[in-house]
Amino acid sequence: MKNFFFIILLSIISFNCQKEISSENGPANLLPTLTTTAVSSVTSTTAASGGNISDDGGSTITARGVCWSTSPNPVVTGNYTTDGTGAGAFSSAITGLTAATLYYVRAYATNSMGTAYGNEISFTATNATAALPTLTTTAATAITSTTATSGGDITNGGGAPITARGVCWSTTVNPTIALSTKTTDGTGTGAFTSAITGLTASITYHVRAYATNSVGTAYGNDVSFTTSSSIPDVYVAGFEDNGTHLVAKLWKNGVATSLTDGTKDAVVESVFVNGADVYAAGGVHNGTFTVAKVWKNEVATSLTNGLSNGGTSCVFVSGSDVYVSGDEDNGVNYIIKIWKNGIATSLGSTSLFSPGTGGVYVAGSDVYVAGTIRGFDNMGTLWKNGGATSLSSAPVYSHAYSVVVSDADVYVAGEEHNWGTNSIATIWKNGVPVHLTTGTNYAEAKSVFVSGTDVYAAGAVFDGTRNTAKLWKNGVETSLTNGTNNAVAYSVYVFGTDVYVTGFENNGTKDVAKIWKNGVATSLTNGLNEAEAYSIFVK
Repeated sequence: MKNFFFIILLSIISFNCQKEISSENGPANLLPTLTTTAVSSVTSTTAASGGNISDDGGSTITARGVCWSTSPNPVVTGNYTTDGTGAGAFSSAITGLTAATLYYVRAYATNSMGTAYGNEISFTATNATAALPTLTTTAATAITSTTATSGGDITNGGGAPITARGVCWSTTVNPTIALSTKTTDGTGTGAFTSAITGLTASITYHVRAYATNSVGTAYGNDVSFTTSSSIPDVYVAGFEDNGTHLVAKLWKNGVATSLTDGTKDAVVESVFVNGADVYAAGGVHNGTFTVAKVWKNEVATSLTNGLSNGGTSCVFVSGSDVYVSGDEDNGVNYIIKIWKNGIATSLGSTSLFSPGTGGVYVAGSDVYVAGTIRGFDNMGTLWKNGGATSLSSAPVYSHAYSVVVSDADVYVAGEEHNWGTNSIATIWKNGVPVHLTTGTNYAEAKSVFVSGTDVYAAGAVFDGTRNTAKLWKNGVETSLTNGTNNAVAYSVYVFGTDVYVTGFENNGTKDVAKIWKNGVATSLTNGLNEAEAYSIFVK
């Protein structure tokens, strides 16, 4: 019995001693806890990273840094930095990289229990041969009180992919994407178009195109423009008969200006406003032939010599360059032409445009012309920098009257049909026809305009007796006239939320030049003499 109590006593003493030993040692140590800092300042040979040790695990951090490798889960037996001791945040400089190579990096921290690692981050060293892109800024056009159109042309990507491009703008010179409002307009080199929005009326802005590759962001030249007042100016080009001859007319806000003296027939086919300058294109008869003309602020310049017939159909201004499309008779055929600052380039033979139609549009360094090569099968044609593409092929034939470019998409308005059927009003988008009418009645789209994602066309539908002026928005047709009298819509222009269309409507005896704003008609002439309005520009 005595021995039994002795054994119990020894057990109690042993248990109490064990508790004291555990209490004296404290809790067990752990590995550190840490995260890896995002990689920055990447070049072809270097980068920056680091880490943040949020818990030392209960013992002193004796080493810390980052390690990296071309394989996942790098460890300190490979490439690593040594960046001091202790917990908290630290920075690391990664060196000795190989250009255009994918790397993996992890922060590490070592205490008495061993080495722990942060999360893994991957990055690619830049191409050693890459440079900043080279680009230019497109002059601002379609300027309103709150919007404008610009863009750029990236002629050299710098040897690395273009990952972002667009324009940035500000009221101060040389805007940047860091300090200014910007657009984002895709990737890659080449020309692009940018929609500038959110502007204030009557303010001068500066805009620059930008392009970003792995090296950084480069900018085009600084272009300035001034927004219009909140009440836009509406310019219309056409003609009015004075009882003897057709007089070339230009209307601004309904007030007419005669560009010719009325002693010879003359018409204006197109109007374009660039800043404070107003350009018009048309033809003036010299008594024997029609002379192709362009007017700048009412001062005329002849594009043809008057020894044979010539005519213009459209004027477009890009920066300081003035482009005019038209044709000239060489005694055998009409030669399709584009004039740049008065210098002609021939695009092909046979007649180009019908009166009051036809188009030229400049996007970046690309010049587009829409027209018709006439023959047994009239063929709507699009020229890009002088190279021709047919918009249809036999037995389908077509006419092309107008062209615009929006976000690299090319839109052409016109008509196409098979022999024995009616013409179908058509818009080609990137060469693919979209029919606006069914072919039950003869129809044509004379003009096309793109505003954001909306595509507008103006033209006419013939019911067998007379034409009705029409407007299409995204393929949905609206009649501008009631079909009682003959009427045609020639041109459409969208300014903000307002849609302007110009053309004519017969009053029973004479054609009256008209403007429709959001479908409501205003007469530009009194109806006593023949008059038509071919082109509209709102600024």
